[in-house]
Amino acid sequence: MSAGRVKLTKSFIDQLELTPAIYRDVDLIGFAVRINTTYKTYVVEKRVHGKNVRATVGIHGQLTLAQARAKAQEMLLDMSRGINPTEVKKNDRLRALGDDELDASQPTLLDAYAIYCVERELAERTRSDYESVINNYLKDWREIKLKNITRKMIQDRHQSLSANSKAQANMAMRVFRAIYNFSIEHYLDDNEHPILPTSNPVSTLTAKRQWNKIKRRKTYINEDKLPTWVNSVLNFQGRGQQLETNKDFLLTLVLTGFRSEECASIAWDAIDLKYGFITSVDPKNGDPHTLPMGDFLWQLMKKRRRYVDGNWVFPSKKSATGHISNIAKVRDKINADCDVQFTFHDLRRTFASIAEGLDYGRYTIKRLLNHREDDDRDVTAGYIQVSDKKIRQAMNEIEQVIFADKRAHLVDEMKKK
Repeated sequence: MSAGRVKLTKSFIDQLELTPAIYRDVDLIGFAVRINTTYKTYVVEKRVHGKNVRATVGIHGQLTLAQARAKAQEMLLDMSRGINPTEVKKNDRLRALGDDELDASQPTLLDAYAIYCVERELAERTRSDYESVINNYLKDWREIKLKNITRKMIQDRHQSLSANSKAQANMAMRVFRAIYNFSIEHYLDDNEHPILPTSNPVSTLTAKRQWNKIKRRKTYINEDKLPTWVNSVLNFQGRGQQLETNKDFLLTLVLTGFRSEECASIAWDAIDLKYGFITSVDPKNGDPHTLPMGDFLWQLMKKRRRYVDGNWVFPSKKSATGHISNIAKVRDKINADCDVQFTFHDLRRTFASIAEGLDYGRYTIKRLLNHREDDDRDVTAGYIQVSDKKIRQAMNEIEQVIFADKRAHLVDEMKKK
């Protein structure tokens, strides 16, 4: 979400699209403008008593840049003295309300969600899931105060949502739980005590063991079916596919193990055609993921670069982002054509299964899939660095399994395109 340091000017801020990002000023350190999907907000950032604090200065349009900068300087000076402007503002507001009006300060679900989005840097996919929960599954709760959402309401809503989708029901309750837990610490009285009940109502699902048990998907394309699937993709002739974008996208998925959203948004500046590297940003953990390309994928990218202009490796004129975002219909056509049912994530599992079948070690597979080490007790993980040479060897061997005896011919044909 962070966009680095820039010189903040009115013209620069005015032209920014409403895409979540934060732009930090090069002149006044700690001053920034934060963009979300509905407005642009001036903020200040500084450590106060060892804790990172971000506080709102005002909304762009309601304050001029000069006014915001002057106010930010005052706030940053206070913060250097150990004064937290967020707490000051909150306490001033509560004192002004008085005890009789304290109830009016109780946040609604929509209020709490808006503040949560300001304070939390959510990945694009996560934000999309949250928006879906708030505007669909919990739409009728948006104007209800959090303190009035009861355990019974949680149980009933979870049960009703489960009738359509157990996974979505669980997700809706996890989103509510996250917003409520955040709000307990955010909404405090003069004595820094929570104004909300500190027991999250979603805990009732744990106490009563009502969370839905979701079986983790384990499907992938096994090696017996791979030739059929590969032939169907290579021979796909969809309308408007002169650039072969859709089939190249599917091949890139299975040849890298990337998640579909990270693969779709790869820009040309993330492709090193000279030395043969491809980089994406993992939407799950936010980490950049750089892989040496196998010979076929390297030639595929060179071919695409000869014919594809613009910023994106997989462009789309119909998409608002400029790159492909939903090719489910293409997937369904290939499913029907070859009778091999697959999802986009199945291609990631296929990539991982092939790597495991080639007897590559745990750390090599983690590097291939950009998995973080989740066991702090594994001290060895911090010392092992898998070389690019080893990874490129693995990428080529994975290609060999996918294309079998056709690989060398396909690489030669790609060079001619």
